[in-house]
Amino acid sequence: MPDIMTPESLRKQSRLPSSPLAKLSLSHTDDPVIPALEDYDIHPVHGFLPADPPPLQRLPEYFEPWEKILDDLSPLLIAGALRKAVKQLPVLATDVLSTKREWQRAYLVLSFIGQGYVWGKNEDVAEVLPVALARPWYDVAQYLGLKPVITYAAVELYNYRLLDTNGPWDLSNFAVMNTFTGPDEAWFYLISIATESAGAPALPAIVACLHAVVKQDLPALVANLKIVAEAIEDITKVMVRMYEKNDPHIFYHRVRPYLAGWEHSSELPDGLFYEGVLPARETLKSPSEHCPIYGVKGVYANKFDCPYPVQDSVENLATVFAGIKIEGTYRKYAGASAGQSSLIHSLDVALGILHHPTKSTKTSPPLSPTEPHANGKSSKPPINHIHEMRKYMPGPHREFIYALERAPSIRDFVNELVNTPSYDPALSDEVSRMYNRCVEGMRAFRDRHLQVVATYIVVQARKKKEVGHLDVPQASQSLRVQQSLQARGTGGTDLIPFLKQSRDETSEARVQLDI
Repeated sequence: MPDIMTPESLRKQSRLPSSPLAKLSLSHTDDPVIPALEDYDIHPVHGFLPADPPPLQRLPEYFEPWEKILDDLSPLLIAGALRKAVKQLPVLATDVLSTKREWQRAYLVLSFIGQGYVWGKNEDVAEVLPVALARPWYDVAQYLGLKPVITYAAVELYNYRLLDTNGPWDLSNFAVMNTFTGPDEAWFYLISIATESAGAPALPAIVACLHAVVKQDLPALVANLKIVAEAIEDITKVMVRMYEKNDPHIFYHRVRPYLAGWEHSSELPDGLFYEGVLPARETLKSPSEHCPIYGVKGVYANKFDCPYPVQDSVENLATVFAGIKIEGTYRKYAGASAGQSSLIHSLDVALGILHHPTKSTKTSPPLSPTEPHANGKSSKPPINHIHEMRKYMPGPHREFIYALERAPSIRDFVNELVNTPSYDPALSDEVSRMYNRCVEGMRAFRDRHLQVVATYIVVQARKKKEVGHLDVPQASQSLRVQQSLQARGTGGTDLIPFLKQSRDETSEARVQLDI
């Protein structure tokens, strides 16, 4: 069995095992080509859901200290004992992980434990993530092309199993392996898992559409656009089943807090301090950004209050724990969001649906000391929140989306058909109408999604929440509970304006037909 990592061996571990991302980034940078699903870890039948083999349900024996905490995650949270258990963990070596499914399982396990540690159960937030959790979480995320924060991949893609391995891939046969709170949370995850499954046929159909565009094969284009349209309609049918077994009050007040990140957190204004994770030096651009007062976006080196002795450094902080220096950095990440679904991004890109930087509806305070007010306006350019969510996808899936952007444009081809009389008018009309059916399906999907968000977040945010116990003074109750009444996405956006903009942008992709 491999040795437990020590601070000395942790410092000497210079790099991770070779990540599959390195090969991907080199093999798809030449002339525009049509991507092949197998090059991007996409199953031809089940899409972005890991299959053949399915997600691992338990790590090898060496990682039992992690798995045992996950086994008791909910009881530990209720007892207020999770943080104590995490602080007793040894630092385990991630290079022991050997298969893709082991890396994915490790990411799931560390994500659940990490989020539970940070947010607790009606407790004040934990600002420092211990090295035994922070370092392996960061390393595993780096290997998978993800971020060391809970993501859609952790709670959906890597978190499902089949009740009957020979049964259907739908809600009648899916189960989740882990939750923070129980059945309502499980149903929330299951809806997205079933959505991924229902939308999976669209992915090979998209690739076939691209080949049909290159070959100008209109019958094949119609047939595959029809598959895409039906898949979009199917995912909408799945999504509206959210109401069946997920209570909005339970979701908003008990589940959602654990899915939050620390990019725009009032409780973690500098982000979360990851012990054992060094600064990303390549992001440092000027001497001022080395300063422990100002820091950099995403990687901070600010003072913080903790029970350990603290030594200031120009480039980072060093905490002295058991006589050994443990360096680390503040980092800011968004939380888990349905906006991180590679399926929805793939459909948007394939159909030529363009999303623009989010329009701000109100003035926000500066997010860091380097972002001063200027007549009430931010000095930073507007953010394309949809594109930002790609950073939180598994690396190969993100690369697939970029490959689709470089591929031939289905929408441009359909527009050309509409405006070129040399093509068969009847067949051209059929292609354009089927393409518009796909776009209208995406618009309908976003309409329904907006309604779900209104029910589960906006309406709940407007309700008065009774917090704590009557005998406990409000001042001593968790700041997070007191400040939970805000209708923002776990990805950090003002939800309704953002979702309406995304829906309206979807409609703009329709091609105009002569009637």
